[in-house]
This record gives sequence, structure tokens and C-alpha cells, in this order.
Amino acid sequence: MIKFLVKGQNIETLEHEVIAADQIAFVKIHFVFDNSWKPLHKVVQFTQDEITYNRVLGTENTSCFLPAELTAGTVKMSLFGYDAEATETVRATTVVKTLHIRPSGFEGENGNVPPTPDLYQQLLQKISEKGKDGKSAYEIAVEHGFVGTEAEWLKSLKGVDGKDGVNGKDGCDGRNGVDGLPGKDGKDGADGLPGRDGIDGKSAYIIAVEHGFSGTETEWLQSLKGADGKDGITPDMSDYATKADIAELEEQIRQISGISYISVFESSSDALQKYGDSVYTYYNDGYRSLAGFAESYPHFCSAENDYALYFNQNDFSWAGTVFVIFLTPVAITSKMKLLLSYMVGASQDAEFYLIPNIDKMGSELAQYIYEEIKAEKCFEIII
Repeated sequence: MIKFLVKGQNIETLEHEVIAADQIAFVKIHFVFDNSWKPLHKVVQFTQDEITYNRVLGTENTSCFLPAELTAGTVKMSLFGYDAEATETVRATTVVKTLHIRPSGFEGENGNVPPTPDLYQQLLQKISEKGKDGKSAYEIAVEHGFVGTEAEWLKSLKGVDGKDGVNGKDGCDGRNGVDGLPGKDGKDGADGLPGRDGIDGKSAYIIAVEHGFSGTETEWLQSLKGADGKDGITPDMSDYATKADIAELEEQIRQISGISYISVFESSSDALQKYGDSVYTYYNDGYRSLAGFAESYPHFCSAENDYALYFNQNDFSWAGTVFVIFLTPVAITSKMKLLLSYMVGASQDAEFYLIPNIDKMGSELAQYIYEEIKAEKCFEIII
């Protein structure tokens, strides 16, 4: 064993023996501390080749093993201590003590040398170590002169009951609580009793008397009848052009101008037979020939309107839009002039479109013409 005396900041050798290298947990160093060091947490530091190894002694331990990493040569040893419970920082240190380690005769690998834990790890281990159980308060009381059992000692700890305290002052009034949520609507009340019959109102004759009329009720009734109007006059319609006059006028214009007319539709009693398959319509319910369309909408082309194409409110309402599609091809050249003649009501509008001809017939051709118009692949005629 190697023993040293730690006195103040000096380390004195008390016992010494030769230290050989390659030892593991074999050479133990013992320290004797003076009274100034005993209450401190103590740490021994060994330094060789600028590498420092720490051995934590704590407050109770006084010995430690030499670190196994040390090799042959000189080793610097010193101690430092600190008081963790002091209100101010207290740290004690010593001067360096030189140890000499001689080479050993050990031959073999030294790879299984256990590393010395660092200072932090050793301090954590010291903190986790459980100390010895201390004496109970009863045992300490006996050592200081108490005579009696533990129960008697516990009873002796109870003091005399104190006097009742003075009543405290009344607290301040609390704040008003938050308004509650509105209640649910009540159920409907029962129906009230029927009211009394009102007083009969005054007749129109009595009101007339109150406003100055003089006479009997019969005389008052006769006074309400106005005088007979004058006889009406039957107008002379001879100055107005008839349908035949218009047709004759158009023929005269054609002969004078040399312009030929192509009629795609002309109202007549046989219009449904004449144009039933060459005129198609498109409405909300799809494509139909003129004959089929007139069956569903009886006012469109009927005797009541001289078989004209009648876009009426009864069949289509004010917002209805009907496409009339004429399948008869018309040959037009750049030298020709196009004259359209049609009759509409005062509040009705009409739009005319020309579509290039294609090798289709019937409803298939009608659908093609309608889709070209919707795609704006047509010639629009502004009237």
C-alpha cells in the first residue's frame, strides 16, 4: 500500500513501495486528510503525457486504485476538493506529487485494460450511491436524555391547544353572474272565441243620399245609366291591299326588274301537305317535321291564322324560341340579290341564316343546319 498525508495544500509520503506498470486494480493509494479536508468532496487527478485521469473519493472514501491506463514513466498526482453545500464557492487544491512507475515483466496484449470513467460519470455514480440509514428522531432524543417509550415521546411532541382565532372580516360582495341563455319559445295558445258579427254596412243609395242625392232609390238607379251612344260607322276596306293585290304587285316587280323569286314557304290551306317534309322545326322537344310539329302545337300552322307560321303565346309563351329550318336548297350567285318577305307581330323578332348545302336529307339535314347555326358556321342575314 502507498499512503500519503494531505495537510493543507501539501502531500507528504507516509508509506511507499515500488509501482510496476501494466497493473489493473492492484496498486491502491490511501490518503490521510487533516480536518480542513474531511468535509470536502475530494478528487484525485493523475496526469501522464498531458492526459489526466480522475478518481472521485467523495466525502467518505480515503483510498483509490491507480488508473490502469498509466504506463512506465513519471506521473503527476494532485488533489482538489470542494464544498457543494457552502453558500460561497469553496475549493481546495494541493501541490503536485511525482510518482515513478517502473516497467513490468508482463508480456502479452494489454487491449482489455478497463478505461477509467471520466469525472462526470464518477460524480453521477457517487450521487446514485445510497448512504447508510441515519438514526431516527426518537433515538436521537434518547441519546440527549429522553426517558420513555417511542409512543410517550411522540405524545410529548404535542403542545397545548391554542386559543381560538379572531373571526375574519366579511368578504366583498361577488360580481353579478352572466345572463342566462334565452328560454325556449312557449307553445301556441288556444284559438280565441269567434268575434261578434259586425254591423251591416250602408247601401250605396244611402251613401248617395248622405252626399246630397235627392230622390227615390229607383230614381237614383236610373241616374246611374248614361245616355245612349251614337251609331258606329262601318269602315271602307277598299283602300287596303288584299293578299291577292300583294301577290300581283310582287309579280309586277319581278317582271320589271327581271328578278326571279324562290319561295321556300307560302301560307295556304295545303301548306301542311306541301311543306310537311321540306320544313323542319327545332324546339325544346327536339327536331320535327312541319306536319308533326303542327300536331303538337295546333296554333302554329292552322286555319285560324290562314296557315301562316304563327309564333303564338298559347303554344310557346313569351320566352319561347323556335327554329324553322327550310331544307329546300337555294342556288345563289354573286350577281343575285336576296329579297326576304315575311310577316310578324309588332313585338316579335326574326333572325335568318344561310347554311352551305350538304348531302343529307330529312331530320339528319335539319340537325346539321341547327348545329351549324349554334356553332356560328353560317351567314346571318340582318333584317
